[in-house]
Amino acid sequence: MKEVLLTNKEKTDLENKLQNYKSHRNKQLKEFLIIIVIGTIIGGFSAYLNNDNVKLLSGLLGIMIVLLIPLTIAFLTSKKGINNLMSDLKIGKKTEGKATIKSINIFNRKISLSNGIKVFEPNEYYETFKKGDLIKYKISPSNEFIFYCKKE
Repeated sequence: MKEVLLTNKEKTDLENKLQNYKSHRNKQLKEFLIIIVIGTIIGGFSAYLNNDNVKLLSGLLGIMIVLLIPLTIAFLTSKKGINNLMSDLKIGKKTEGKATIKSINIFNRKISLSNGIKVFEPNEYYETFKKGDLIKYKISPSNEFIFYCKKE
């Protein structure tokens, strides 16, 4: 396992991935906020038709708080990946090497290597890696982005 400077192509790949993460996060945030607002309006309208103003206000506040909690957690979780990519760009290095596969998580196809590094199995090699295989990899220092991962 050694650290090597990023090439210009790899830097642009990381910048593109960072922009994709940010735009996807903003898109999801807008969609969830729209869902919360529309759901609250529908709930408020049905409660207003029943002429129950006190229950209307408390119900709307409860719905908004319950829906905003998972939205806040998702936003903070997605920020972690963006911060990792930004730090990888600042560092400007990648980790590369060869290692044997220690274990493979069957649910998310995360490969644990013998040297402690974890990588995700690329889609083009789906279910071709097996425990004990020797693979060559090139990843960002935070394991957030895989430049190269192939069976040796």
